[in-house]
Amino acid sequence: MLRQRLLVAAVGLPLLGLLLAAPEPAFAAAVTLILAAAAFEMARAASPRSSPAYGMSAAAAVALFAAAARALPDFPVLPFAGMAAVTLGLLLHPRGRIAATDAGWWLGATLYVGLGVHLILLRGIEDGQAWCIVLLAATFATDTGAYAVGRLVGRHLLWPAVSPKKTWEGGLGGLIAGAVTFVVATVTLDLGLETGGLALGAMLLPVAAIAGDLLESALKRQM
Repeated sequence: MLRQRLLVAAVGLPLLGLLLAAPEPAFAAAVTLILAAAAFEMARAASPRSSPAYGMSAAAAVALFAAAARALPDFPVLPFAGMAAVTLGLLLHPRGRIAATDAGWWLGATLYVGLGVHLILLRGIEDGQAWCIVLLAATFATDTGAYAVGRLVGRHLLWPAVSPKKTWEGGLGGLIAGAVTFVVATVTLDLGLETGGLALGAMLLPVAAIAGDLLESALKRQM
C-alpha cells in the first residue's frame, strides 16, 4: 500500500503541478475530462453488466455540469449539493435498497462526481489558483497524516463497518496535519485570511476530507 502511494505521488504530483499552473481554460478542460472519466468509472462499477452507453451517459452528464458551472455566473451550487446529498442518502439507506437501482446509481454517480465542479468554480474566483493549491494540499495532508499515524499507533477502529482499517488515532493525526497545512499554505500564499477565517478553515477542511473519504468507502461497500 505504501509503495503504491509513493508511486502515485511520484507520477501524480508533477502532473497536478502542471495542471494547477495551466491557464484557466486548460485547467477547466482537464478537470472536466477527469470528472467525466470518474463518472464513467463509478457508473460502470455500480452496474457492471450494463451497456457502455450507461457509463458514457453519466460521463456526458457530468461534462455538461462542468460546462454549465463555468458558463453560468450564478451556478446553483447549494441546490446541486442538496440533490446529491439526498440521492446518496437514499443509496446508503440501511433498511433495504431504496434507490439502489440502475437509475438510482446513475443519478448518484452523476451528482456525486458532478460536485467536483467546485474545483472549476474555485479556480474562477479571485486568487482561485492559490485557493486550489490550499484545498488540495490540506486534503492530501489530511489523508497522508491519517494513514501515517494510523499505521504507526492506530489501535481503535473509527468505523469498521465502513472502513475496517481507519482508526481514531489516524483520524486525529489527519486532522492535525490538515489543519497545519491549511494555515501554512494560506499564510505562505498571502491569501489575506484573518485569524477567525484561518481557524475556521483549519477546523472544517480536514473534517470534510475525512468525511469524504468515509463516504466514498461507504459507497464502494454498498455497490
